[in-house]
Amino acid sequence: MARRRRPRTPWWQRVSWGRLGRTLGGTGLLVALAGTVWTLSGYLDRVDTLPVERVTVEGELRHLPRETVQEVVSAHLPAGFFTLDLAAVRRDLEALPWIRNASVERVWPDGVRLRVDEQVPVARWGDAAVLNQYGEPFRPGAGTLPPGLPALEGPPGRERVLMERLLAVQARLADVGLEVAGLTEDARRSWTVHLADGSRVLMGRGMDPARLDRLVRMYPRLRAYREAPIRRIDMRYANGIAVAWVPAGVEG
Repeated sequence: MARRRRPRTPWWQRVSWGRLGRTLGGTGLLVALAGTVWTLSGYLDRVDTLPVERVTVEGELRHLPRETVQEVVSAHLPAGFFTLDLAAVRRDLEALPWIRNASVERVWPDGVRLRVDEQVPVARWGDAAVLNQYGEPFRPGAGTLPPGLPALEGPPGRERVLMERLLAVQARLADVGLEVAGLTEDARRSWTVHLADGSRVLMGRGMDPARLDRLVRMYPRLRAYREAPIRRIDMRYANGIAVAWVPAGVEG
């Protein structure tokens, strides 16, 4: 005897209307939330919603006017608080010759904070460039070159070596009251110390601390031996030195 098939329940009776309602309600909530976020995003992107009202500059500036920094930032401020391109502001700040590093951040609700590290000039390099304390060259621009800096001159790529050598020589010769006006190094790596009184010290190749020690020991004796100005001191000898004095009646 064949089994009788049970009638199939209509689909609308099989649906869990409570679950469906909850699903549709959750979807609607997500759509509404997405719409709100989109609307709010568009609102915040408007320049007149949150304009930048305050710019704070941190960091010691000795050679670059703060007004110059303010002008660079002001060119970006029409973008507003949220749309301000921080990377572009930083890039433009670091393009200034006297700025080594810069950082830019937003300060809620209407401010921008700048932190700038100014270059520290230690010595002139060639005719127009300046070396900072790390031996890195930069060009401060015409008319802004600080006066009185010692002068370094040498082959390209030797900036850091000569900078470190300058600092070592300055510290050592200060013990006998000698002021270093500059250093030069030729293509053969032979270097010369130029003193503020116009005399020169020929040091030969390489940085031999023993030669500096010998100069420090003997210089007071040289000054006591003759009062005439010294023109040149040659330290390229193994155990001694050669000295040339300025002849009487001749300057330098």
